[in-house]
Amino acid sequence: MKLFNDYSKHIRSTPKEICREYFLPMIAEFGILVLCIIPLYLFRGLGPLIQQPSSVGEDLTSPTAGRLAYGLIALVLWFVFSWAASNAAKKDKHYTSSLLGFAAGILLWQFIGEISWHYSIGGVHFVPFESVTTFPVACLYILLLIYGKKHHSFDWGIWCMLLSFAFNWMGHYVMEGTYPFVASYVDQHIWYVCASLVSGICGFVYSIIFLLFRVKTRRGRILASMLTYISIGVIAFGLIEG
Repeated sequence: MKLFNDYSKHIRSTPKEICREYFLPMIAEFGILVLCIIPLYLFRGLGPLIQQPSSVGEDLTSPTAGRLAYGLIALVLWFVFSWAASNAAKKDKHYTSSLLGFAAGILLWQFIGEISWHYSIGGVHFVPFESVTTFPVACLYILLLIYGKKHHSFDWGIWCMLLSFAFNWMGHYVMEGTYPFVASYVDQHIWYVCASLVSGICGFVYSIIFLLFRVKTRRGRILASMLTYISIGVIAFGLIEG
């Protein structure tokens, strides 16, 4: 009992706060992910091919009319949800702004990371975002986040959108973007499983430490839920791909 009492003194969030502001938002985040994935899978096979399939890296494009239609819908919804998230943040509606921003980030990822590279302009294809060739772009994005944090450039809703996009991006990148560096030594499926397990478990452990010992605000607990979400997602994605 003494050990528990000593330990509990260091916990910054109460069980009620953890349940309401960590577990419930995380459940909502996985629900939003499912709601975004289902229409993508339904749309991507609809309609005829509007361009000839071609190889982009190691993948073959599938530029269907349905995939393009969903991409345009996702782009419009990204703008609408980001605007709504920002407005909600200005009214201190933390739950609403975080979930709207989270959904906007997934929609932006779907447009850029999942859809845009299937189509070419003048015969030139956009590079898949999880490709190793986008490493300079990833560095610039990280610098953007650092600059925004230092200068308080974004409100809470936009932060959730930017972080949601970054988490989905990096969730793919830790496997697919890093594999070319070890392709000569490790089988792809083995690397996906190992990279996802290592990064996912490390992210999960950090998110719990962050939740219990670092944060004492509602926003912090919601951020911890997003960290746990992507950690679980990375592990699941790696096991599925592997």
